[in-house]
Amino acid sequence: MPLKQRWNQACAETIGTPLFWKIAVDHLSIERSLGPLIERHARGFVLDAGAGRLAWRALLRVRCTRYLATDYGNSHPELGFVADIQGGIPLPDRTVDTIFCCSVMEHTPEPWRILPEFARVLADDGRIILSVPFLYYLHGAPHDYFRFTRHGVERLAAAAGLEVVEIHTSGGWAHAFGQVFSVVWGGIFWHPKAPWLVTAPARLLFGVARLLDGLDRGGLFAQTVNVVLAKPAR
Repeated sequence: MPLKQRWNQACAETIGTPLFWKIAVDHLSIERSLGPLIERHARGFVLDAGAGRLAWRALLRVRCTRYLATDYGNSHPELGFVADIQGGIPLPDRTVDTIFCCSVMEHTPEPWRILPEFARVLADDGRIILSVPFLYYLHGAPHDYFRFTRHGVERLAAAAGLEVVEIHTSGGWAHAFGQVFSVVWGGIFWHPKAPWLVTAPARLLFGVARLLDGLDRGGLFAQTVNVVLAKPAR
């Protein structure tokens, strides 16, 4: 079986479970970055926008009273509906308490249309938890169009009438190299009966990468920008 196919199999067998976040450096990194934001800000009616295969569902459901997932295509049989988040979310104004959107905006042809649509359906006291790539490898080709700086995210938010509650970067050049190695290793050694063959090296690589990338305090070589947005207080 080709390496890429074996790695995709590992992801398919673990996605939606805690094990998914342990099999690769990038999985560990983004879960460690967004997990605390979910704990602090997710509540009430949560819309998982661009949910894909529902990787985040278990973490979001713990914090919400209602979970609803959407994507552009039929990526999972348990999606609530299929929609274009660039202006086509079939929900009334001010009805969603939390919008979660991770690694989606880079795959949309007109990402500047997304935050205004989120602002429309977001409750006045709601929160948007957003993660976008900065220095990140090509993925989801050919539908991989954009990268974002933290300043770009702030500008898009302001244009949509939103304010930044929290913003930080995660990952870095060491994470990128560690991710490549962990994917290759995972593709070779993944077996559902012995997941530790993959999770243990990934955890070690993640620890080393976090130490090295911690030297880049300004996030000059960060992989992702993670932000919480809200409507300005009236």
